[in-house]
Amino acid sequence: MRIWLLLMLLVALGATWWASRPEPAATAQETADEEQIQDYFVHDLDLHLFDPEGSLSHVLNAEHLTHFRVSGIALLKQPRYTLYEEKRPGWKIRADKGELSGDQSRLLLLGKTSIDWQGDERHPAMHLLTSGLTIHPQEEYAETEAPVTVTSGENWIESTGMQAWLKAPGKIRFLAQTRAHYVAQ
Repeated sequence: MRIWLLLMLLVALGATWWASRPEPAATAQETADEEQIQDYFVHDLDLHLFDPEGSLSHVLNAEHLTHFRVSGIALLKQPRYTLYEEKRPGWKIRADKGELSGDQSRLLLLGKTSIDWQGDERHPAMHLLTSGLTIHPQEEYAETEAPVTVTSGENWIESTGMQAWLKAPGKIRFLAQTRAHYVAQ
């Protein structure tokens, strides 16, 4: 009888141990698959952001947005970003595709990226062409390490890399290998 009781106790302990053992860790493939799970998508995105005074400050449009649950990243197709200055569109930025961070603090524009500024009474309009542009909307700051071409009338600047502070009065710093052509008025 003692042997049967001892065997039953050992079987019970073995079953308890087997049932309570930890699950095997997820494989790298399973983790990667979870990160690629889309939780929603939007066609014809039209997002308007307002400043604390209630004035329109930013508009983000896209042909298609796909949001990923785990990372919080949103992929954009044909994004268009407009930064408003004094209630009028100041900077208009378009790209082939983009990636918006989960906290919306970084907008990465990929492929051909076009930036237009309409100018004001003191400064002429300008057009910038680049790729791989990173925008920080809260800071109204943009940067790239890619080649940049700026045109304004007959004037042009070519550079590798750029930092741009978009908020008025605005400032652009060209980082390397800069060439320019200026026509005096």
